[in-house]
Amino acid sequence: MKFAGRTTTAIIPFSPNKILLIKRRTVPFCGFWALPGGRVDPGETVEQTIVREVKEETGLDVKIVRKIGEYHEQGVQDGVEYDYYPACFLVNVVGGEIRRQESEIDEIKLFSVSELPEILAFEHAQMIKDYLAKCRRNAGNQVL
Repeated sequence: MKFAGRTTTAIIPFSPNKILLIKRRTVPFCGFWALPGGRVDPGETVEQTIVREVKEETGLDVKIVRKIGEYHEQGVQDGVEYDYYPACFLVNVVGGEIRRQESEIDEIKLFSVSELPEILAFEHAQMIKDYLAKCRRNAGNQVL
């Protein structure tokens, strides 16, 4: 199986110092904690995609604050060949209630920065590390 293409992810901060992660039940992220997000549909921008995907997966309405970065990841994990290009966004919640998309998501949990799980999907750990490093540079000790 191969997973490829343009995707989006979102860092959704909650106070104090917590971010929302989802545990997927779909390939290629099955069993891994990940940032919410998904594949860009034809005719969509990455910005439209992240707002749509977060709503579908978590029930939350979000507003984009800024792009954290763009990544490229390729390799093989659990028999799945992957070659994809996620754009990672920082978003704020502007409405909705946390509820999981039952067809794709096993669990939704808020993790503090110090308790992030070891089983993060592919480069999501790097996206989070990049975001936290930018926060520390820009705001001293303030993390989220």
